[in-house]
Amino acid sequence: MNLINGNVFINRKFEKTNIKVTDNIISGISSDFSDDNNLDCSEKYIIPGLVDIHTHGCAGFDFSSASADEIAVMRKYYLKHGITSILAATVSLSDEDILSAVTNIKTAAAKEETGTRISGINLEGPYLSAKKCGAHNIDLLKAPDIEFIKSLGNFIKVVNVAPEYENSADFIKSFIGKTSIAHTDCDYTQAMTAIRLGADHITHIFNAMNGLHHRNPGVIGAFFDSEAVAELICDGIHIAAPILRIMFRAYSERIAIISDSMAATGLDNGMYKLGSLDVIVNNSVATLSDGTLAGSTMNIYDMMCNLISIGVPPEKAIASATQIPAKSVNLDDTCGIIDNGRNADLLILNKDFTIDKIIFNGRFIC
Repeated sequence: MNLINGNVFINRKFEKTNIKVTDNIISGISSDFSDDNNLDCSEKYIIPGLVDIHTHGCAGFDFSSASADEIAVMRKYYLKHGITSILAATVSLSDEDILSAVTNIKTAAAKEETGTRISGINLEGPYLSAKKCGAHNIDLLKAPDIEFIKSLGNFIKVVNVAPEYENSADFIKSFIGKTSIAHTDCDYTQAMTAIRLGADHITHIFNAMNGLHHRNPGVIGAFFDSEAVAELICDGIHIAAPILRIMFRAYSERIAIISDSMAATGLDNGMYKLGSLDVIVNNSVATLSDGTLAGSTMNIYDMMCNLISIGVPPEKAIASATQIPAKSVNLDDTCGIIDNGRNADLLILNKDFTIDKIIFNGRFIC
């Protein structure tokens, strides 16, 4: 199959060219192909399938508690919205419940039915600060446990850690995956130390950390002063539009859009669960009973479109929903980029960025 005459997103800009798909991979990018199996994509954009490296749930289910069959429902929701690769995120749980969640996620990920690819797991808890716990069960928070994490295997791609724990440095140096600075009360020096040790990823920057102060720059200042990649929730609720525009104007090459979505995503107002906590959703805002924000109810396709609508250049928004998150967690050898040998996960978009067609593993989904 050849996709011809499209405006293809390559090297973070659009280029008029053609894409050859063979079986489930991209096998060629050229201005000319000779066979007749062509789909004319004139006046269309072609971008990589979206990559969400931090999503807790959707369609009524939560990765922390969902069965393998329930996760199958979630996979279909993600794919329907152009999200072709994800890291399944858990919240703070007991070790026993973490083991159960990991087992269910791995079982679901191994199944062949059509649905978004689960490329690994993002453990957002329980190695977080009680002072910045957000929508995590404070009773479950504790210091990092590298031996337990090693016992879970290499499907754990990201572990979130508050750097102020005394053993956080040892954890960062020992964990072979990505350590992300998260839910922390740490100062600039502690954050910079963690980044230099290898924790060069920051979980939902601005949220669940100290704000930027001119005499106490904290984690946000450490991001400005380093090469770390920062996750950003772009629903317009967690962060105001002017700050989103500032971040993309100054640091777009190091921003990964994440949904931080919860079970209510795709559903109506009501009561939901996030791990063991009750969450109230009203007018798309998810909170605990005390008003604490509890993740988002928006997927990253809608967040990408939201950024474009508030003035962020499309190329920057698209890169932050595809290549940058994939590269930040070492998945860019398979997804997030349109290039030879990558998975044939592609979105064909109309000029207004609405979805025209979704190609996943070389097959049309819609």
